[in-house]
Amino acid sequence: EDLSKIAMERCETARSAVETMGAIAVEQGFYSADGGEPSAPVYSGSSECLAVADAIPGDVWIFNVLTGRGNASAIWAAQRIPSDHVAPLANAFTIRKMLLDDPENYLYSPGVTKLAEQRGWWSPRDEHSSQVFDFFGAYGHTPEPGVFAGEPDNQRTVVQYYSGRRMWRIWDLLTPEAAKHIDPNTGNLPHTKHPYPTSLPAARGSVTLQMVMDTHRDHYEGTVYDLTLGMAAGPYGTPNRWKTPPSVIGQWERAISMYRTSWSHIVEAKPQGRGVVWLGYDAAHGTAYLPFFGAATEGAPEPWRSHDGYQSKFSMKVAWWAFNLVNQYSDSNFRLINQEVQAEAHKIEREGQASVAAWEQEVAGLDEEAALAELTRKSNKFAEAKLAQWWDLAGHIWAKYARNSVTYNESEICGEDAFGQAYPEWWLQSPEVGFTTWARSGPFHGVLDCPTQIALCGRGASTFGFACLGCLVVAVAMGMAHEAGVRKGRRCVAPMDGYVAQP
Repeated sequence: EDLSKIAMERCETARSAVETMGAIAVEQGFYSADGGEPSAPVYSGSSECLAVADAIPGDVWIFNVLTGRGNASAIWAAQRIPSDHVAPLANAFTIRKMLLDDPENYLYSPGVTKLAEQRGWWSPRDEHSSQVFDFFGAYGHTPEPGVFAGEPDNQRTVVQYYSGRRMWRIWDLLTPEAAKHIDPNTGNLPHTKHPYPTSLPAARGSVTLQMVMDTHRDHYEGTVYDLTLGMAAGPYGTPNRWKTPPSVIGQWERAISMYRTSWSHIVEAKPQGRGVVWLGYDAAHGTAYLPFFGAATEGAPEPWRSHDGYQSKFSMKVAWWAFNLVNQYSDSNFRLINQEVQAEAHKIEREGQASVAAWEQEVAGLDEEAALAELTRKSNKFAEAKLAQWWDLAGHIWAKYARNSVTYNESEICGEDAFGQAYPEWWLQSPEVGFTTWARSGPFHGVLDCPTQIALCGRGASTFGFACLGCLVVAVAMGMAHEAGVRKGRRCVAPMDGYVAQP
């Protein structure tokens, strides 16, 4: 963060920013807060990746940096991305085969290969030329069971798809024609046989600002990885997956939009101080991106700067809380409520984009200082109005979807839809839910399929023996009373055993 701030303060071009950040990191050292102790760095975590762009000459650079040998100095690399390409960054290095003799497109720290050679992570013999260096192949992290304390046995596949699936999905959404040749199951690990490229081409003008906003909101909807489907999504299709205890090994798909997001943004690099940051508080799937000018002559409105509230203290004087409140309440019935939230967000964003274009025309005849002051005034006024609109949305959905129904007005006829939030049939018909299998003498809480019970028993008699014996006793005691109900429930749910492709 500090390197980014210094670069923005001092540098006019993206190339200059990359060179400045790299030089400071080498001289002062780079240490990531989640990368172990300074005296014992964990190279897999003491690293960062970011994109840097400018309006003139219109360059985009990817910057990868990690701590140096013994947690001193730093190692970094940067790659210039073609202006008609899409390059996703998803919590992982993506710079692969660098051409060390091509300074127009690749920059790097002095002795960039040395630590990798010393640690046996890479050798010049791995490449077809002495001027080629696989940065991610050398410095990327591949988890191996038993090597790092605390890592679960499946950490390799977790890391492989944590970034890889999102990289594929970003291409799938923004440059679908080029993405047809990308296998979503390849993942993103340093020594993948046929690794993903750093970027893919997209037809000029084909990627819009709104498309990028909506990509931030994605949970793989409409794909086989759709997080709004299946039993884990619950009856109301939430894509959010909370933390899991370390004792249970498994993994979810890592969505692009995450419930734990504090804020996200999209930057439009424009000349003459007209660059715009579209800022959205809280999770992207339930926010509205609002425009703020990078060269604003004063700060954002008070609700964006107030310390009256924070994450542990609610306050209607703090803008973040309006968006967080909407997102939290939406999760009670995500499929129903979030579509209304996103419709409102799209309305605001369309208005915002049209307003920015109009404002730029209105100030065209003013000198630079006066123009920036007027743009700042207009964007701040717009933000305040849309924040008030979002608070109104919070109250609206709170009333409309309260009491697990849908309330439209106070009339006796058509004022309320009592079945507007009814449980879906596919969920009710699952024997694990217990609705269709209920009988007078039980089961009262649903039944698990036999293979699941056997798997639990097989984990160790000392831990699960009594539990499984209890299951057997209960099963015998229930006898035939509920047998027909169980069979019926299982027949209904048989096509859905994998919890995929639910309506």
